[in-house]
Amino acid sequence: MKLTDEELARRIITSIIEASVTEGHIKEFLEKVDGIPFYGIAVDLPFLSISADLLKNTDTKLVTISSYPLGGMTTEVKVKQVEFARKYGADAIDVGINCNAAKSGDFKTVEDDVRKVVNAAGDREVVMCTQLGILTNQEKIKVCQAILNGGSKAIKTNSGMVGLHTDIEDVELIKREFGDELIIEASSGIRTREQALAMLEAGADIIHTSTPFKMSENWKEVNFYEIVGLGKK
Repeated sequence: MKLTDEELARRIITSIIEASVTEGHIKEFLEKVDGIPFYGIAVDLPFLSISADLLKNTDTKLVTISSYPLGGMTTEVKVKQVEFARKYGADAIDVGINCNAAKSGDFKTVEDDVRKVVNAAGDREVVMCTQLGILTNQEKIKVCQAILNGGSKAIKTNSGMVGLHTDIEDVELIKREFGDELIIEASSGIRTREQALAMLEAGADIIHTSTPFKMSENWKEVNFYEIVGLGKK
């Protein structure tokens, strides 16, 4: 697969979520990426308002998170976070599934959790983070079916903060089983242009990466980790 920088950018979500992030970092980062037509930029909940203001004249979606990265929150807490995200300008919300229920074989609880979150989101897009890296193939299929039954049409393969990496085989499995029913956001361990293009070729719709600056020589200013003083990642 060959894509221009612009075409690739329109299929990339990048995130600026880290414990050391400040409002100044958010402003600096969004100023540096101004003009690159990323599909979305993800920030933590406290930075929604300022990010919404900075992105208001762009086509880039403002993304935030709930029950992330571990998926260990109760449904009630997720609902409150999703309501907050909707109120303060998020276009899309990445929400961790109930991993404990999934690993226990309780896919009805997974489905009910998704349904309540989707209802709370209203017209905002809900992307359910599945943590495919800890699931068997059978569990992956059942989790995706529960997500569809609960009313979400999009999954994120893994969160990028718990040491999991997305395999091309997982993207191929979900695409094979669900076709175009699910939007697949490939995330975790995708660091290069070649890896991103391979995931898209396998059936992913969107790439989520914290290192978009490695995807193009023209995007070197997008190194968020250098902005916040964490070095290259």
